[in-house]
Amino acid sequence: MSSSYGDSNERERSTWPNKLEYQLSLFSYVLGLCTFWRFPYLAYENGGAPFVYIFLLLYTLVGIPLIFLEMAWGQYSNLAPLQAFKIIPAMQGIGVCMLVLSCGVVIYFGVASYYILLYLVSSFGNPLPWTTCGNSWNTPLCQTYLGAKCYESDSSDITFNDSLKIYGISHNESFEQVELCNYTSNGSQTSPSIEYWTKNLVKRDDVCQRFSNLAETFFGTETTDIIVLPVFILACSIALRFIVATISLAKHVRFTGKVAYLLSTIPFAVIIVLLVRSVTLTGSVKGLLYLFVPDNLAAFVAPKVWKDALSQVILTSLLSWGGLLTWSSYNRFYNKYHVDAAVIIPLIPVLSILSAVSMFAVVGHLSLVSDVEPHLAMRESIGPIAPLVAYTEALSHMWGSTLPWGIVFFATMFLSSISSILPAFECILSCLSDSVTTFRSLLLRNIAVILLLLTSFAAYYGVPCVLAGIGLQIIEFFDTFSLLFCSVLLIIAELLMLSYSFGFSLLGTNTKAMTGNSCLKSHFWSVMWGGISPIIVLAVLIYSIVGILQNGVISLSPILPPNLQSQWSTISGAVLVGFVFLVLVLIAVIRIFQSSGSCAEKLRNAFTPHLSRLSGNGTGDVSHTNGEIFMSDYTGHRERGIEVLIDEDIVTSV
Repeated sequence: MSSSYGDSNERERSTWPNKLEYQLSLFSYVLGLCTFWRFPYLAYENGGAPFVYIFLLLYTLVGIPLIFLEMAWGQYSNLAPLQAFKIIPAMQGIGVCMLVLSCGVVIYFGVASYYILLYLVSSFGNPLPWTTCGNSWNTPLCQTYLGAKCYESDSSDITFNDSLKIYGISHNESFEQVELCNYTSNGSQTSPSIEYWTKNLVKRDDVCQRFSNLAETFFGTETTDIIVLPVFILACSIALRFIVATISLAKHVRFTGKVAYLLSTIPFAVIIVLLVRSVTLTGSVKGLLYLFVPDNLAAFVAPKVWKDALSQVILTSLLSWGGLLTWSSYNRFYNKYHVDAAVIIPLIPVLSILSAVSMFAVVGHLSLVSDVEPHLAMRESIGPIAPLVAYTEALSHMWGSTLPWGIVFFATMFLSSISSILPAFECILSCLSDSVTTFRSLLLRNIAVILLLLTSFAAYYGVPCVLAGIGLQIIEFFDTFSLLFCSVLLIIAELLMLSYSFGFSLLGTNTKAMTGNSCLKSHFWSVMWGGISPIIVLAVLIYSIVGILQNGVISLSPILPPNLQSQWSTISGAVLVGFVFLVLVLIAVIRIFQSSGSCAEKLRNAFTPHLSRLSGNGTGDVSHTNGEIFMSDYTGHRERGIEVLIDEDIVTSV
């Protein structure tokens, strides 16, 4: 077996210290921005219930089979994507494209964390700026109290009780207290949490251009007590994020699992508290019905909902961009990965739906008190930031003082966002160290970590901080179609390679060798990997293209303020998809021409597994000669000094 990182030779590839840390790392990722931010925002954009049920369907038919497949291949290859797919010469482009997509995932989640950072800063004002209506950005429609029993102050029915010091309506000998507002409820009023985003931050998110007026941007005019200066909060938050990320990545995955203890337990506790408060708000049931009970069957056939649901399955399951494959490659060869899969698979939909429940309970509350339908309750703030707006609304109704709740929640959410980008960072770094083993040394790896973090911070914090609205446009760039289309191309190529080029039988035998469990040799997996899953992802791709042709690209894009919708994101997305497709095809063509023999032999050799290109998890040699497949690190029994594995009609010599 390979030496662990703790051995004297620090250039040996590391392994997870134990199974729990691997599972906690996966849990912390799932608990991060994918489920707590992205799932609720897409669910609200796509009508609630239709998105949830389509997500669950696609997760079952595509997500679960691919989770098993990528876990198996990562553990078997013991390599990051750039090297893991060299086994099939014509499919080497998959690794290159996964590396590119990992860079995209870092930017995507990094930009989302930028907006969380803005809300974190605003949480240090007292009163919280998203709980009051007297700020410079507020309109007459803003009401701290929303409800059908909201009365105008000059109404003839309203009287003031001097003894009780309250306004109310006299009924014979009784006195009913009422809340005052500027007008009677008619569905047009908004809450301060909605206006904080729609009237303030969405127009002034370029805070680097507003250093002279940061207090006004973050805290408004009604805040009487600014606990900490905003520049200091920004600097400390980014510095803390840098330190935690550096520690997590410093020794491959040796410290990732240690940090996962922090990034999984505390965020989970805070999320549960917010969930409890959200579902106990008045009218929350109305939002939950919108989330789980379809009210418009036509919404199930919209191309956007299928596109968004599949992209959510792919992103939340770490599929096709190298995250799951890279983390799995740090498992020991004999790790029972199907147990890890069985642990994480139910957590993904459960945590996603729990996060959506928190947001949709707030939607139901706003819907009831504003006397509108749920899909109109947050009509002004619908889009990528809708979950943050909903969470601030819930926080404004927390028990006791809202100040510490806001700080605790957004600080926790900001730290939790680190876990969303760790697998993508590890994929990039592991591609580097697996290609150039010198970079497995502590010194060079840590230098690479620091440079990568500084570069990424400049991209997803510096650019949105300087250019107004660019953060939302970056999210639009990934979410319109580029993320899905690129991922689908890679999934189809990956399934074709591992199912048909590498082969179902050999793949099943190797998984049995690693786990000792023959259930993974079932024909069920052959049908899913080689038939149903690729057909479904291809069908969603085609259906999304049909939607673009019929309704335009705008029909698939996230809902943004009209002044932020741009053409550059569409054009750049098309360039990225074209790049991925070109790399896959071009590398395949080059490898075919580089193969020896006639045209038929060139084609066969290019799509035949060459295990000599694959450095196994253990110390056994691997090669491909005369049709014999050699597999490292498995001993079936010893015959004449040669270790062989005999499994049905396959003989694998080691």
